[in-house]
Amino acid sequence: MEDQHIVNMANQIASFFEAYPDQAEAIDGVSGHLKKFWSPKMRVKLKEIADQGKIDNIHQLVLDAIKSI
Repeated sequence: MEDQHIVNMANQIASFFEAYPDQAEAIDGVSGHLKKFWSPKMRVKLKEIADQGKIDNIHQLVLDAIKSI
């Protein structure tokens, strides 16, 4: 799967949860969604993309959420 596509999908999830008034709840929502619906391979790939700084438009909620995965 293409790096930008993975980031776009994660950003869409984060866009949904950013409406939550509690930041911690939003982060938990993103990480919970990624754990529940994404394969381990996809989660590892997203973390690698973020760690390597390959793509700079990763939503902050995604960055916060992958720390807990």
